[in-house]
Amino acid sequence: MWTYAFLPCSEKNDLPMPKILVVEDNLDTREFIHLHLITEGFNVVLAANGQEGLYLASVEHPNLIITDIEMPVLDGIEMVKKLRAQPDTQNVPILVLTAFGKEVIDNSIRAGANRAMAKPVLLDELMNDVRELLSSER
Repeated sequence: MWTYAFLPCSEKNDLPMPKILVVEDNLDTREFIHLHLITEGFNVVLAANGQEGLYLASVEHPNLIITDIEMPVLDGIEMVKKLRAQPDTQNVPILVLTAFGKEVIDNSIRAGANRAMAKPVLLDELMNDVRELLSSER
């Protein structure tokens, strides 16, 4: 099975923290982001490729999706297009992470991503984007 789900609660109101789906084929990167997000108290679900990400987005109903672009089975841009075409995921904020240049970042935004960030990821910038996208989602 490819999901890891944690249900931390906010200390302020005992409501579950937002759920973030991380779609990344590189195990080290996926686990690095996962560990940082759970340390920050987020509920995290993991997928290793775009097809898994598409499936988990429809069953887990995340508040935010963080995805890589270059992945096997279904790449990130195609996954973003499919997510935007589905009523239950069309408004979920999507943050794209890519090791490629400006053209891929622009293509990600045109496909429907809310934001795109170059790898290697700086954790402070990642967390700023996560918080901003989650606050705009509510």
